Amino acid sequence: MSSPTERLRELSLESMAPITRSQSQRQRVEDSSSESDTEQDFDIDEDGFMVSPSNLRYSLDLLDEETRDNVTRAMEVPSQFVLRGCQAGEERCLFLITEPVEYTVRTGTEQSGYSIPSCTCEGSERGESPCRHILWLFDQITSQVLGVQRNPFALTQYGYPAELGNPYDAISDFHIDMLADSLHCDVMGQSADPNPRRVRETREILAALNEVPTDEYRPDLFGNPRRGRHVIKRGDLEQTIFRMLLRNDDFFQYFLTSMRADELHKNRFRSLQHRADAALDGLQQYANDPTLQSVAHPKNINWCAAHLAKVTSQIYAVIHNTDRPLESWELRAAARTAIHVLGRVVEHNHDIGPAGLPRENRNLYYRLIGSQDLDFAVDVLASIPPEVLGPFIDDLAAIQEKIVEHGAPASYIARLGALVSHLRIRYPSRTRGGRGRGRGGRRNR
Repeated sequence: MSSPTERLRELSLESMAPITRSQSQRQRVEDSSSESDTEQDFDIDEDGFMVSPSNLRYSLDLLDEETRDNVTRAMEVPSQFVLRGCQAGEERCLFLITEPVEYTVRTGTEQSGYSIPSCTCEGSERGESPCRHILWLFDQITSQVLGVQRNPFALTQYGYPAELGNPYDAISDFHIDMLADSLHCDVMGQSADPNPRRVRETREILAALNEVPTDEYRPDLFGNPRRGRHVIKRGDLEQTIFRMLLRNDDFFQYFLTSMRADELHKNRFRSLQHRADAALDGLQQYANDPTLQSVAHPKNINWCAAHLAKVTSQIYAVIHNTDRPLESWELRAAARTAIHVLGRVVEHNHDIGPAGLPRENRNLYYRLIGSQDLDFAVDVLASIPPEVLGPFIDDLAAIQEKIVEHGAPASYIARLGALVSHLRIRYPSRTRGGRGRGRGGRRNR
């Protein structure tokens, strides 16, 4: 096993220097089988659709000739962006982007004056709209709010897809803190303590480089994480790297994009699981604090149910709309996330919120499973090969028993029961083996 210092040395800071567009495209081809993945730039595919850094496709049919030219010019500059932070107000949202010069993108309601997204870059001031910062930012937002779909998104003249609707409304409904976590940035003006999401991802990165289980890596650092007064910790390279990853957005983003995609890193299904857990945490905060019932966009049953339904629909979309076969570890991650979310919903068969609301607005289980057959999560599980789903049979059977006990539409119970029975024939007994080992033999914790 290589030493931690040797593994860290693989991430050479010299490769952080900007590269030209042609170099970037050539490097993606040359590095396609290497340990690190290079971030993709905007491009045009053979069908004439714009392909984004998030690997979403956009149709340019809605754009006039001038806007097409602006988009083409914006695509010519490689994306070397870092999303530094975001902030929400009553009528507008603000996003801070660096490359390394810092620019601000604003979007808001009609009354705010920012219903059309604006940027502080020179291109926008010259009237070249949309600029590359707006294109890049709303591609990142769309990848989280809407996810992948079979048909291309219709890009509007303002730099975001028509399917997103009003960007401010979409962000407000999603919630800025949820979006910030999904985009690996902080909400500006919040606690000076390290962001729990940043701490978790930092630990996963360093544990992977040391080839140890995440929850066993350096408990002395992560039991009570602090940035420290000074970056350098003499005699402790790992703690120095830890502090740098917490403090420096560019350094953190470089590590994040340099890690190879596997069951712990750059795993879209794992990210969706974290989002589902964050939505449930938000619902719990709403339940614990009655004053949150009167805020403009409460994290209530309706909000949480919409997030969880979107999580499962995005899993389904990735399985069916990705233009390559998913690897076995990706299918395992999809199964693990779908079962995790289904299990968490089954645990929430109790009322939350004002007693006068209809039951579907105060009981999460009843909203997603008990009241009507929405095929919640079962459509995802039915899309996963039995040999991948089999090791999860005990977890799935336990969930099925609780659903039968709680009550659900007969058609839903029948489909889930048929799936469990089919798996049980092929896999009579498993001892929670679905958690298994990650890629490369690491335990997935």
